[in-house]
Amino acid sequence: MKTKFRKLILMAREEQRISLTQSMQELGLLHIAQDHMDFPEETEALIHELNLVKGLIQFLEKETDPDKGQSSGKPMKVKDVIQHLRQMEGKGEEIHQEIERLEKKENHLASWGDYDFQKFQMLIEQGLSIFLCRADRKTFDKIARSRFAEVIEQQGAELYFVLITEQKDYTAGFEHFPLPIDSPSHLRDEIHKLKTQQSALKASIQEFVPYLSELRHYKTAIDDAMTLTKTQASFDEHYEGRVISISAWFPIQKEQEVLQFLEGEEVVWKIRDPNKEESVPVVLKNKKYPKLFEPITKIFELPNYYETDLTPFPAVFYPILFAYCLGDAGYGFVLAALMLAGYFSFLKSTRNIAILGIILGGVTMIIGLIKSGSIFGIGLLSDHPAGWIRQLSKLVVIPDDSSFIFNAFNVALMIGVIQILTGILISIYNHIIYKDYAHSIAPFAKLLIVSSLIWIFLADMQGVNALIVFGDLRIYMLVIGIILVIFFHDIELSVIRRVGSSFMPLFFIFTGVLGDILSYVRLFALGLASSVLGLVVNQIGLQIMEGGIISIIIGVLFLLFGHTLNFGIAALGSFVHPLRLTFVEFYGNVGFQGKGLVYRPFHKSKQTYHL
Repeated sequence: MKTKFRKLILMAREEQRISLTQSMQELGLLHIAQDHMDFPEETEALIHELNLVKGLIQFLEKETDPDKGQSSGKPMKVKDVIQHLRQMEGKGEEIHQEIERLEKKENHLASWGDYDFQKFQMLIEQGLSIFLCRADRKTFDKIARSRFAEVIEQQGAELYFVLITEQKDYTAGFEHFPLPIDSPSHLRDEIHKLKTQQSALKASIQEFVPYLSELRHYKTAIDDAMTLTKTQASFDEHYEGRVISISAWFPIQKEQEVLQFLEGEEVVWKIRDPNKEESVPVVLKNKKYPKLFEPITKIFELPNYYETDLTPFPAVFYPILFAYCLGDAGYGFVLAALMLAGYFSFLKSTRNIAILGIILGGVTMIIGLIKSGSIFGIGLLSDHPAGWIRQLSKLVVIPDDSSFIFNAFNVALMIGVIQILTGILISIYNHIIYKDYAHSIAPFAKLLIVSSLIWIFLADMQGVNALIVFGDLRIYMLVIGIILVIFFHDIELSVIRRVGSSFMPLFFIFTGVLGDILSYVRLFALGLASSVLGLVVNQIGLQIMEGGIISIIIGVLFLLFGHTLNFGIAALGSFVHPLRLTFVEFYGNVGFQGKGLVYRPFHKSKQTYHL
């Protein structure tokens, strides 16, 4: 479900712009319809300030330990804190870059060993040139015949050597460069000094940790000021700028508060219901259980204001799809136990995620027992040596037996059929509620075609005699559905154009129904893969444990590792693939449009800092 909204149109005098905007911000209920893309200069300045403060907060959080921050000296104003932190950030970046430069240079010279430049100074004063060189053995041997060359180090096929020559501008076909004044030891000394400065700078930065909270409040105040200036710029001007107007949306249950606000302002106003061409904010409004699945709904997109909120349907289907993929009662127990433990350790705001995990784990435990039957890879077989497994095997009502119509493979397809037909029914409902009955004919025709094709498939290919009764009816449904699609697939077109362009809608319906339903085979495949891998882990682990105490310990560790790995892979697949089935197959058959506008009320944050 979604919250209903109403539109408010305000008109006032130009001189009321600032005071009216501030009052609207204090009210904190109105979603402003901001059609203006150009921000005033004041807003641009605030954006720059906001980005600056955000960067400094990140800098302070990265460079300091919040638990060890102690301020020294008298308190500072936020502006002074910002100025000092900017200087420290700049200084820190300079030191960091210089350390990187010197370290790179020192690493480059390290292959030629350490040296004292002063010892070479006498040779240089005599007119000789000294080069640090790198070349292969053949090249070095050729050089060493005519010039003085001393090998310092060999790395693989390359030699690092010092070359002394009378030539000032030496040219050669290998890497060489004049002897740098800075020796590696001198560079290391410089790096050490810079790192000492860096440590001292970090200690100074640590003193600003107590100002983190004030900086965050300052950032929030900038946010408020920025939204205030944006809203002030969103007013439309009339009568040469003497009169201004603005449009806003508010939840219908807050109408009384909005009316009380209007009574205290000298404004002209009008409240009305939204038109279908308007972009209206969306707030999901679900009961306690479906609300747990809103994070899953929001992974994809919010519905727009003129279509049904689908959250209650994933609330029914998603746990079943997830459990069918995970497929093992033991893994379901582990998931539920982990989420139950997490419920008491998670933050209050994330406890709904833990409850959702407990539900998914609980449903997996049930599905894991009744479908194929598996507990940590142990199959629930009626002829198993263990008595308790034979007892649990009586719970298996969806076996892997292909001779039984309600086997695991067929049930996966049946779940797909039910979800797809549900999606088409919702599509019919959407067209009736948000458009008209004429627009609902096309999805109704699709329902006839899909239903008849499924009927034909189940009756003839699966050999179910009960479904062959009234066999002619399915043909009539198919023919009627095709005719309705031909004439009503797009009622905005003329009849001739509708008939002429009907091939593609029919093509997508016929090919889509097969592809959509077969997509649900992944439920069976993933559940089977999870169980088989668990079985393999058990077999290998038990074989390892046959050799004695050490073997038992290794075997137990292998079982723990193998099942943990299998659980992680299976849980990931069980999360992702049901999402795909929901957002592609189910949403596709609903005709989900999305692009819902998030409700962002124009409000003032709860903080005490004033710009």
